[in-house]
Amino acid sequence: MLSSKVLIIGAGVSGLSTAALLANENIECKVFEKFSSVGGRTVTSLYNGHILDNGFHIMPFYKKSKIYEILKKLNIVTKLKLASVSDIAFYDGNGFHKYPKGISDILQMTLLPFRSRLSLLRVLLPMAFTSIEKTEELDGIPLTDITKKLDEQSRNFFDAVCMLAFADVPEHISLGEFARTIIRANPFKGGTSEFAYPDMGGYDKISKVFAEYITGKGSELNLNTSIKKIEVKNGKVDGITLTNGEFIPSNCVVVTFPAYLAINQLFDNGVFDQKFIESVNRLNKTTSVIEVHFALSEKIDSRQIVFPVGKDYVCKGIFFISNITQSVSPPDEHLMIVGTPVSPDDANNSQKITEVVTKMKEELSSIYPKFQQALLWDRPKAWSLVESVVKEPGLVWKNKMPHEVSQVKGLFFVGDSTVSYGIGTDSAAHSSILCHPKIISYLKNTRIRFSLA
Repeated sequence: MLSSKVLIIGAGVSGLSTAALLANENIECKVFEKFSSVGGRTVTSLYNGHILDNGFHIMPFYKKSKIYEILKKLNIVTKLKLASVSDIAFYDGNGFHKYPKGISDILQMTLLPFRSRLSLLRVLLPMAFTSIEKTEELDGIPLTDITKKLDEQSRNFFDAVCMLAFADVPEHISLGEFARTIIRANPFKGGTSEFAYPDMGGYDKISKVFAEYITGKGSELNLNTSIKKIEVKNGKVDGITLTNGEFIPSNCVVVTFPAYLAINQLFDNGVFDQKFIESVNRLNKTTSVIEVHFALSEKIDSRQIVFPVGKDYVCKGIFFISNITQSVSPPDEHLMIVGTPVSPDDANNSQKITEVVTKMKEELSSIYPKFQQALLWDRPKAWSLVESVVKEPGLVWKNKMPHEVSQVKGLFFVGDSTVSYGIGTDSAAHSSILCHPKIISYLKNTRIRFSLA
């Protein structure tokens, strides 16, 4: 007899938020995570007393985010203490300029000449007041189709905005995805440009709150547990086999890591036809970044995020994490992350990484004269952004991996590689919200009683 538990592979935001939504309806889950802690790509590490994120993570749209929507639905908003991230600025070599919090702020933006602001508004206003549905028509168009019509200063502004929103350059970003971001940031349509970060030490606190919720509801969280194969019989999920050989039966399995990896690694040959495999493999797109954690002995800026504007800057984003929350650092020390996109070859070249870090230090010393004397240590890391983070034209929103596939009943996919819109963990949470009713509908039509009640 099959287990009356939904099996979820992966304990990142998408896996745990899906489990939490199911647990809220008294559906018991078993979550499996190959690492020793929850968080997925948002996992943290402790280094010299500082809590380091795996790259820079931030919750976009704050109380309008999909994560916040789930927290409200579960009635656990108070379990995740959040700090507002709204003190954002540009730096152009002549000084700092306040980041516009809405469309109306663009007219007062000192970064650009007045004529450039008007040109920018002519581009952004139609996007800001369209509908999410209409943006689908733009999903296959690159953002550069509109930015190339602007002057250089305005294009530099777009570069900075794209670093905040997508950790990438406009050349790699879908116009449709950018438009949805502008809509959700538009206060005249109920949106917000405010961001948030856990005021509890590290971005993985989001996953930890969801994990606490599901275990409190009677579901299981299995860490240090790897999956060898998802078993399929007669076109239906039959369970999973762990790498230790243990078979766990179930007729409902949810996969949360990149779809193309799962399809190619976790199933026997013949489960999916070649045409479907090829359609999934097209999602295998990556870009790379070099990010450096810097620890400082004193505060060199009171702002939370600064974007150097201009093609010559290697520092594309400066994030003062301890200005957002001191909980990530020891008393009297401060933590910042500086990042820049690079080619995959550069990300694997130690000499190139050293050159980038050196250049970063030179630029930071130029912007902040006290930087060098305040520097305690630096910790560089080069890593690849998986296809779900890349917002390339034709690979966004409904063009991503579907939540269900017709070839296998009882198999579901969630995460930011699946149908969803948004940025990073917001997209991951959105996919959980969209997939949740599909899982519920399937369970209601099975003979297995998936309930704690």
